Amino acid sequence: MTGIDDDCAHCGEHHDGTDGSVESPWPALGFRRPDPYLELDSHSRRFHALANDDLCLIDRARGADCFLRAILPIPITGEEAVLEYGPWVQVSGVCYDDYVDNYEDPDHREDYAGQLATAIPGYSGTLSVPVQVCTRGSQRPLLVPDSTFGHQLVRDFYEGIARTEAELRIRSMLLPAADL
Repeated sequence: MTGIDDDCAHCGEHHDGTDGSVESPWPALGFRRPDPYLELDSHSRRFHALANDDLCLIDRARGADCFLRAILPIPITGEEAVLEYGPWVQVSGVCYDDYVDNYEDPDHREDYAGQLATAIPGYSGTLSVPVQVCTRGSQRPLLVPDSTFGHQLVRDFYEGIARTEAELRIRSMLLPAADL
């Protein structure tokens, strides 16, 4: 396949022919909000949830559900390239508060237990995947799936995927949604 063209949501520029290399990285496949937020009706979103590009809280009767946006890299087999997803992860209130308290600290390093809160296309049941959330200062946290959890996403994280598969995933997520 040839390189991938995309309009970068991060920098606002058009990138021609990205190939996944360090010099020409592929776009990260991001998700705007965690799935539980997307499932809320408009009233609940307005009065019982707060969300921005990195943090999300949903007020529930039993307490708040807390979410962080993170990075989940999937290596490309036999290469140094990676396919990056930008999913959401649910963490405890204590972990969420620690993350928010240290949000702008470039030296903050902490690990939290979490669970994916984003359905990733091409995989079934990703909302059940347990992960370790590794903060990296002012960068989005890095996710490391539990290696003992039997799921294709976990296997792909540790074993990698083919370049052609990565390019197909990127292209399918970059396609504009059809107007129905």
